[in-house]
Amino acid sequence: MAITLDGLSVPLPQDWAATTMKQAFEQSVAGQLSPSEPMPTNGKVIPVYEGGFEVGYTAEASPKPASDVTFTTRSVVPWKFAGLVGVSKEAARANPAQMLTIMQQDMQNAVQRQLDLGIFYGKSAFNGTAIPNAPFINQTTNRVGLTDGDLVPQILAGYDLAAVDSDPDGFAFDPRYRTKLALASQQQLAPAGGTSSMPNLNQVVGQFAGLKTAFGRAVSGRVGSQPDTGVRGFVGDWEKLHWGFSENVELTRSDQASWVDGSGKTWNAFQDNMILYRIEFEAGWYIDADAFAAYEEGTSESGGE
Repeated sequence: MAITLDGLSVPLPQDWAATTMKQAFEQSVAGQLSPSEPMPTNGKVIPVYEGGFEVGYTAEASPKPASDVTFTTRSVVPWKFAGLVGVSKEAARANPAQMLTIMQQDMQNAVQRQLDLGIFYGKSAFNGTAIPNAPFINQTTNRVGLTDGDLVPQILAGYDLAAVDSDPDGFAFDPRYRTKLALASQQQLAPAGGTSSMPNLNQVVGQFAGLKTAFGRAVSGRVGSQPDTGVRGFVGDWEKLHWGFSENVELTRSDQASWVDGSGKTWNAFQDNMILYRIEFEAGWYIDADAFAAYEEGTSESGGE
């Protein structure tokens, strides 16, 4: 496979687009806390085990205990996402391989932001519009209002809310809470009357209270021009998040198309000496919002029903 930049062919691996998307999803906040699942373009039915299986003592040659287990199903239909990017032919001609590398990184970053904003808030990263019928983590009614006091009991309060019917196994936080969490952890680990080593703030994924912790701006909704929601973190059972993407990633190129950018300006690729690239992919998710709790500033604690 090769992609053409102003007449210059740049060789690409056959699975370049799919690999780019896979890396983007894995590096998202959601991807760091929960693995993806295969997502057919026509959707997926997810069996949800509701419990009920038990084992018990039985004597030899006597009837064995039989449990009544319950399963329900959830349907996930993927949504389509797309993006356009126009690049100058002069820039492409100067260094086509470097241009491709820049485009690949931009694509990965954009896909990461969209996946996280969709899963956390059910919104489009482009303009903040709601994704039709999309569930999202911030629908949880389990809320903890953060104050300037000791952070540890506040974080544990959120864990308790999420743990009512689930087993929380990870945190997602806004990067602005990285130092606060590090300080809280160091204070807990420091010996009495002593000090502990400087925390590593360069970790993309770390731990807090022994649970995996990931950081990203989308946790507070800060993607593009979208406003800050006031949420600073989520804790939950990330096994209750099922998400995936279709392997059919479409990447197309045109030097003839016209398009309207985010500011409303109309461009013509041929007239303006530009190259237009379009990427399309499908992704979907199902979330049990009751398995999560949100940490937000300026509110009081509340619990779900």
